[in-house]
Amino acid sequence: MESLFISDKLQLLLSSNIKTLELFYFTYPIISQIASLPAAIINPVLAPIITSGIALAFMAAFVVVRFYDLKLRTLSAVTSFYFLTSPVAIGIATSGTSLYLYLIFYFIFFYLLFRYLRDFTTYNFVLLSICLTLFVFLDASFLWIIVFMIPIILFFSLYNTRYKSMSYVGIFSELTQNTFERKELIGRSLSTVLVIVFTPIMSLLFYLIINYWFTGDILFFTRTGTTQWNQHEFLQKVFYQFDLATITQLNQTYFPLAILFMSPLFLFVMFHGRRKILFQSIVALVPIWLLFSKNTDYSNLLSLSTLLIITAAGIAGFLHLFQTKLFHKFISVKFFNLRCILILGVSIAGEFAYLHHTQNPIEQNMLAFYIQKEPINIKSSDQLASFILKNIPEDARILADNTVFFPSMALIRAQHTFLDQFQEGFYEALQAPNLYADYIIVSKKETQAYPKDKLKPVIENLRLNADLKYSNEHFRLLKIK
Repeated sequence: MESLFISDKLQLLLSSNIKTLELFYFTYPIISQIASLPAAIINPVLAPIITSGIALAFMAAFVVVRFYDLKLRTLSAVTSFYFLTSPVAIGIATSGTSLYLYLIFYFIFFYLLFRYLRDFTTYNFVLLSICLTLFVFLDASFLWIIVFMIPIILFFSLYNTRYKSMSYVGIFSELTQNTFERKELIGRSLSTVLVIVFTPIMSLLFYLIINYWFTGDILFFTRTGTTQWNQHEFLQKVFYQFDLATITQLNQTYFPLAILFMSPLFLFVMFHGRRKILFQSIVALVPIWLLFSKNTDYSNLLSLSTLLIITAAGIAGFLHLFQTKLFHKFISVKFFNLRCILILGVSIAGEFAYLHHTQNPIEQNMLAFYIQKEPINIKSSDQLASFILKNIPEDARILADNTVFFPSMALIRAQHTFLDQFQEGFYEALQAPNLYADYIIVSKKETQAYPKDKLKPVIENLRLNADLKYSNEHFRLLKIK
C-alpha cells in the first residue's frame, strides 16, 4: 500500500502544477518520494520497487566488497549468499516501501560509530550528523536516540585523554583530581554533542517552520489526511483485514520472540566484542532503542521499521570486528568459515521465523512473495481499477477521495482523470457533483472506510441521481445522470 501511495503522489507531482508544494514538501516521509523520482521517469507505478531494489543492492555490494578488500573472499561470497537469500532483504527490496531506507540509514549510523572507534576522527561525527538529518525526513522520532548517545560520547571523550592507556576507573580518578582536565573533558563532550545534533535539530525546526509558514499548522504533515500513507488505521482494515485492536492483545511472548528471531548475527557480534567497552556501549543502543520504541508505541507491536536496527547493527558490527585487532584472532579460529556460514544461515532461518509469526500484513506479504504464495491483499482496489480501465471512457471525470482510493488511482491515473483533493474543483464538486464529475467512487456503508470517506455526505445529504455502474466487496462506482 505504501508503494502505491508513493507512486500516486509521484504521478501527481510530475503531471500537474496544482498543490506542488504540498506534494513535494509535505508528503511524508519526504525522502522516500525524492529517492523514487528518478525511477518515476521509467515507470511511475513501479518506481518505488525499482528504487528499493537498487538501493538495497548498493548496500549489499558495499558490504560484500568491504569483506573482499579485507582478503576474506569466502566470507564475501557467504555475505553475497545471505543478501540473495535473506527473506527480509528480498522482501524489503521488492516491497517498494521505505523499509530499505530504514535498513540503510541504521547501517550507516552504526557503521560511522564503529568507524570512529578505529580512527577517532571528528569527520565521522559530521557524517553521523548528516545521517541523523536524513532521519528527520524519514522518521524524526529516531532523533530521540541522541539522548541515549550522550553517555557514549562521554566515553569517547574519556578515551581521547592523555590517560587513555589507563583503565576507565583510573582515567576517571585522574580527571576528578585535575580541574583543567575535567573542564577540557566537559568541553570536548559538549562540542561533540553539538557537532552531532546541530544539523538534524535545525533541519527539523526548519521543516516545522515551513509547515507553519505555508499552512498555519506546525504539524500539518502529520495531521492532514493525504500526506502519509498510514495516517488512517481504517485503511489497514479495508486493504488487509488488519484490526489493530485485536493485535494489541497479543501474548506477551510476541515481543521477545520477534527480537530473538532477528538477533542471531547481532548476538554473535555482541558476544565476540564483549571485552571492548566502547564497542559494547554502542551495541547497547540497540536494546535501549527497542525498549524505548516499545514503550512509546501505543500498539506495542514493533514492526520491521524498528526491528531492522538489530539487523543493521549486526551487519555493521560484524564488518567492524574484522577491521580491528581481533581480525587475526578470528581467522586463526578452527573452522572459521564454517562458523560464519552457520551464523548467517541461522540469521536467515530467524528472519524466516519472524516473518512466519509476524502479525503485520505487509510483512506477511514479504513471506508470501518469498515462498511464492498469493499475497493477503484484498483485491477490491485492483478489481475497481481494472473495471475503470476497461469500461469507463478516458475523458470521464471521476470524483473520489484520495485518502481512501489512492491504491486504485495509482494504477490507472495515467489513463483516467480523477477529481480528488489534489485537483481544482474537488470541494466544489462535493457540493454539486453533477456539475463537475461524470462518475463517483464511494465506499460501501458496511466498510470501515465509509465513515471517513469524503463522499459520504454527497451520498447521504444530496439528492444525487446516479446509477450503480460497478460494485465489489468494499467499493461502489456510480454514474451520475
